[in-house]
Amino acid sequence: MHGTSESPSSAERVIRSAVHAAAELLLRTEAAAIADAPDGVHQHRTAVRRLRSLLAALRGYVDDSAADRLRVQFAEWGTQLGVVRDIEVRAEVAESAIEDIGIEDEDLTHRIVDKERRAYARAHARLRELSDEPRSRARLAELASFAADPPLTVKARAGAGALRRVARREAGRVWAAGERSDGSVDALHEVRKAGRRLRYVAEALHEAAPETFGAAYEQLASAGEEVHDLLGDHRDELIFIERLELARAKAGRAGERVDAYDQLIARSMRRAGDSSAGLDDALDRVRRARRAVRRRGRRL
Repeated sequence: MHGTSESPSSAERVIRSAVHAAAELLLRTEAAAIADAPDGVHQHRTAVRRLRSLLAALRGYVDDSAADRLRVQFAEWGTQLGVVRDIEVRAEVAESAIEDIGIEDEDLTHRIVDKERRAYARAHARLRELSDEPRSRARLAELASFAADPPLTVKARAGAGALRRVARREAGRVWAAGERSDGSVDALHEVRKAGRRLRYVAEALHEAAPETFGAAYEQLASAGEEVHDLLGDHRDELIFIERLELARAKAGRAGERVDAYDQLIARSMRRAGDSSAGLDDALDRVRRARRAVRRRGRRL
């Protein structure tokens, strides 16, 4: 469907706009991530996830082989960004917890903050090296070409309203993942990923065509974001507890005080519990927003 014209209300117009916006955000945030600007890695990683989520949700509307090729390439880059970002988060969570409790312990700060900051510097230096490799430049060039003229299928010739099914399907994925969850870390991670994808897809549709995908899609995106954020906080606290337990053991063997570690572990356990306790309400918001989208579609 390259080079075809589309009506203002066509699925094609919406998809082209959404893909272009996602690609533009990714390309725009790459320099800040490599330069280690404040929040640069986080923003770029989010842009990578947004693009991959959108391409996955648009299966059937965009050529599968071309979209999958991009998703695989940026999955690799996203993993590399994740290594850096995860270290940054560990340091930030530790600093926030220490400040929250009011702990003054140089040995503890050295073990759970300073060491992470040094690890971050090493990981980011490696990220910068990877960004200079030919495969990185080729990946960005392929994205720019793809976004300039997305390879759409005949299915994209439908009216824009056909894309409502995409949003409803993503909301259904969140709800189904929540229903399947047994509360394990892996199961909750699947719920979190589904919530994240719902948010990005609903936002992309709303931003591309607010006249068609209005307030109900903003609500859908907000509900997905709530699920993602709750479980993200839960995961961060669990990871922090693991780091604290390891650092506590090393501190004890070194003859250092460990009472502050116990305080931090207790705090993180409470916070993790609070986050998971809010999941049912967040999933119910997804269900209600999905119903609102369905009702809106029936009236049009």
